Amino acid sequence: MLLGQKGPPEEIDDDDRIIGKLLYAIFMFIVFILLSNVLIAIVTESYNHIKSSKAQQVFWYNRYAFICEVDAISELLPKSKRFKRFTEWNRRAWKKWNNFRNEELDDPLLGFEGLCVGLIFLVACFIIPLYLIAGLVSLGLLWPPQVRERIFGYNPKEVDSTKKIKQSARDVDTCMTKQINALKKETQMQMKCIQKQMNDLKEDVYGIKKEIKSFKDDMDEIKGLLRALSKE
Repeated sequence: MLLGQKGPPEEIDDDDRIIGKLLYAIFMFIVFILLSNVLIAIVTESYNHIKSSKAQQVFWYNRYAFICEVDAISELLPKSKRFKRFTEWNRRAWKKWNNFRNEELDDPLLGFEGLCVGLIFLVACFIIPLYLIAGLVSLGLLWPPQVRERIFGYNPKEVDSTKKIKQSARDVDTCMTKQINALKKETQMQMKCIQKQMNDLKEDVYGIKKEIKSFKDDMDEIKGLLRALSKE
């Protein structure tokens, strides 16, 4: 029927045949779009599920394996005072870094400042333009006298005060920029220090592995001597 072939061949003209083919093509296109959307939705949901459930496990697997390996090596070696001091120092440095980050995240001023910035953005982008448009449409009748005076009038004192306010705002912005740059530099220095500590830790682990290897070689030599003595 969709191909225009229903009924005796002599009763079908060319127009009906073209219309039937066109309807069939539209029907197949709609079915293809629907099935494609269903397939894309299924694949996207599966990907999001795998990403949310397996990403954390994959992220932490290698780190846990490394920690377990280092702990196993430390259990085999004798506990020297130098190794204990290094472990305690590394633990204190990591704790200080975590406390520094947690203080930044838990600072209540950041949340209050974010709320103030959001309110200022809302007022600046939506409320003030609507208020100005309404005042212009009403020729200033909806504005208070002070606003009408500021917009339609000119006062040198007010201009000077505005300039002073802008200059103060620029000074505040400059001060804030300097403080932010100083904080960035301090954070970068701390990151470099932590990176150096991690490199030192890797070198110590590499030295420990060498000591274990030499210890195993010594044990093999002792076993060989014991076997030779037992044969004699």
